[in-house]
Amino acid sequence: MTISRAASYFISTPIYYVNSKPHIGHLYSNLLADTIGRWQRIKHPSISKLIFSTGTDEHGLKIERAAIDAHLTPLAFCNQVSETFRKMFDQFSIEYSNYIRTTDEQHCQAVRHVWQELSKQNLIYKGSYEGWYSVQDECFVREDEIIKDQSGQTRIKETNCLVEWTEEKNYMFKLNQFHERIEQWIKDQKPLYPTKYNKLALIQLTELKKQGDISISRESKRLSWGVKVPNDSSQIVYVWIDALINYLTVVGYPDHTIHWPPNCQIIGKEILRFHAIYWPALLMGLDLELPRQIVVHGHWLKDDKKMSKSVGNVIDPCDLLIKLQCDGVRYCLLREDVLSQDANFNEYKMKKYLNAELANTLGNLLNRVTSSAINSERIYPSRPSHPLSSAATELLDQYINLPLRVTTAYDSYEFYHGIIAIMNVLRACNAYVQHEQPWLLAKSTIENDRQRLQILIYLTLECLRICGILLQPIVPSISKQLLDVLGIDQNKRTLHDCTVQIEHKAKHLNLMKNERISLYQRLPIVENERDE
Repeated sequence: MTISRAASYFISTPIYYVNSKPHIGHLYSNLLADTIGRWQRIKHPSISKLIFSTGTDEHGLKIERAAIDAHLTPLAFCNQVSETFRKMFDQFSIEYSNYIRTTDEQHCQAVRHVWQELSKQNLIYKGSYEGWYSVQDECFVREDEIIKDQSGQTRIKETNCLVEWTEEKNYMFKLNQFHERIEQWIKDQKPLYPTKYNKLALIQLTELKKQGDISISRESKRLSWGVKVPNDSSQIVYVWIDALINYLTVVGYPDHTIHWPPNCQIIGKEILRFHAIYWPALLMGLDLELPRQIVVHGHWLKDDKKMSKSVGNVIDPCDLLIKLQCDGVRYCLLREDVLSQDANFNEYKMKKYLNAELANTLGNLLNRVTSSAINSERIYPSRPSHPLSSAATELLDQYINLPLRVTTAYDSYEFYHGIIAIMNVLRACNAYVQHEQPWLLAKSTIENDRQRLQILIYLTLECLRICGILLQPIVPSISKQLLDVLGIDQNKRTLHDCTVQIEHKAKHLNLMKNERISLYQRLPIVENERDE
């Protein structure tokens, strides 16, 4: 395999199973990847090409059965559901470069090629396999992971999904051959973030050692919807092996690979085993480099309760879009999530955040400093030569230090820390404006007061400019609107530009006379929402 290095950064999300419509967990995985990708462009504007892959996983028994229930062919069913995922990502400004479907012929060819390469290395053999199989999760589960319910049915303890005892002849992959190398990779490189998942992956690896090699195909008489095993039409490639190969397909494998390995792969914690153990084993078998980093996030809860269709508390992203607007949803999910734990969605709390921080702290600050009563000429002034007051100096110090604090947070995927740091500086700026009372300074004829007003306008607009640049990965539409109003050139919106402008000529803001900007429309809040 030749790698042309035509791309300089590669980030991926899982591909999503199309057995049902998208939910908030799917949205969050993509939002996290999108935010990281946008940050990379702001931090490294010289990036020639950024690959951001996402898509849908469309093979397997669960899809086959869902299509039958919907009275559709499997492909027609997949076409329908995959389009809902694509539409959702577009609605939330997810800037993916590659949208892959495992039913694409290019992908099926890549799967067959991988199979043949692993066979050449004598890593695949035919054997018998038996165990408890979950159609819902498309995987075998261990004996200690199941329980019998009151009706005598066997279910997975954690998810309550039914499992079926399955005995069949299929192909096996020599996972045992890679245990030591995977263990060493995890211990030496610590590729999983947050770091606690490295320990968890090692525990899962120990459990898998007891089970031996893994099944990588299903009998076609049980499952017909999938990629046929090369030279054996009686077998279908196991859906999870098929799905993992998508990361190779999107970069042109095996013919014209434009970037390898992935810089960052986003996954949910429920698929850790597949990405931390099976995936590196496949790559080792293909003699390919392993991912640089795998970022793992937890589940989303609704009002501290696990989401469930039966309970009726599943969050529909389309409903959120109507209620909170695109940037509002992005802001809430990124502000609330801490990668090392499950996140909680509380609509009342989210609306309070949005009104207090986007509408008030950010939006009102812009309107205060651009109002005709304070800034009658709608000018972004040059840096005043007059000495700064202690309050002005203190504020200046805060946003001089802000880019480094935000960079540390964003580089660690702790976007909530970056958001909080930005909001703290904006609150400090609001306090400074309140302290200086510009509405009185604007009416004064005293020269010192006029100088203080110019300093205030300059410092406040500089604060908004820097915060606007740093908020671009989080709320891209709001940030663009803000930076457009300030008249900031498109090529001056990078991390490098987050310094206080020394050589800056006065210019007019992009505002009509008496125009009031609404960066974020305040949301109505009904107090009894608190208890819903």
